[in-house]
Amino acid sequence: MDKKSDNEIPTLLKERIDLKALTAKTFANVIENIRNGKTEEISMDLNTEIWFFTHFGIVSGSLYIPSEENDAFDPTYFLHTLIFKTRDSLLSSYIEKGVARLTNDSSFVLLKNVTVKPYASPSTPYKLGYFLLYGDAILGISFGDQPKDQYVHVVE
Repeated sequence: MDKKSDNEIPTLLKERIDLKALTAKTFANVIENIRNGKTEEISMDLNTEIWFFTHFGIVSGSLYIPSEENDAFDPTYFLHTLIFKTRDSLLSSYIEKGVARLTNDSSFVLLKNVTVKPYASPSTPYKLGYFLLYGDAILGISFGDQPKDQYVHVVE
């Protein structure tokens, strides 16, 4: 048995693509680039949010891309990295034991500065610094500027 690199991603994870999560990340990235002025042809209000419609409520936030964050120590990202390295190590050991199939193998969208408005109680949103949204929870995605004093926004 060869000693594997701590950063090696198991084959079961490398050889698949979650189209829904990839589309959501791409959509969010494009909207954030337009909002931040990285696209000259189109402009967008700085208050524009990205909304993920899920089974449990509406999730809004910004993509969390650690490589674009500042160089200061980020305990949230450190914890995220530690959890996923441990998961990948465990998964590699299962692969070595002959496991050839994953269940619940959808990918995810990593978000920061998140608001979750549950459908059951939209007037009591959750504010989270960090949120890992699994692709299979996403029903749809949109963007816009939702008034802060309203919980229902009708798009015409």
